[in-house]
Amino acid sequence: METPRRFPVVPAAVAAIALVAAAAAWLAVPRRIAFHGTTYDPVAPAEDFRLVDQDGRAVTLASYRGAPLLVFFGYTRCADYCPQTLGRLTRAVRSLDGAEGTRILLVTVDPAHDTPAALKAYAARFGPHVSALTGDSASLAAAWQGYGAYVLPPSESPAAHHDGHAEKPAARVPPQLVHSGVVYGIDRRGNLQVVISEGATEEEMRDDIRTLARL
Repeated sequence: METPRRFPVVPAAVAAIALVAAAAAWLAVPRRIAFHGTTYDPVAPAEDFRLVDQDGRAVTLASYRGAPLLVFFGYTRCADYCPQTLGRLTRAVRSLDGAEGTRILLVTVDPAHDTPAALKAYAARFGPHVSALTGDSASLAAAWQGYGAYVLPPSESPAAHHDGHAEKPAARVPPQLVHSGVVYGIDRRGNLQVVISEGATEEEMRDDIRTLARL
């Protein structure tokens, strides 16, 4: 009578080690970070800039390395959208644990009026998280182009157009520039991670800032 073949029994410890190794390999696979806004694949360094801050100091993108950045292109004489956006960003940063070091950078699209002194007074309205940048026309144009920001002069028509919407200008309000309304989220290593839409809800904005601050 043929003797039954015996197969080696795999010890439980060996099986456990195999499971741990498989789990580690699964976790090591790069995964797309969940943002509400527009993301890029692959993630790449954000465009550098050479501008002047509200205190008159020359700065580049590297000057803010180590802190998450929220970059917005706007101007101090904006009647509505710019202060609303900066207010929303400031409230979001203040409300999030772990996002206290996040910097909000306003890059002017109106250098003729936005001197460092004017920008400093304007940024102070929103608190210490906000800094504002200006520069000569060539440096600003390079920054706008590098981020795909558009800037158009005020319309000559009776209706003032702002961010693509036509509305009657309020009394004594200067004609409004047409400019980009998105916010560029840059991680602490200088990589452009997300573009937050101008139509994002406050909750979506908070979620994306929270995710950015954790990178």
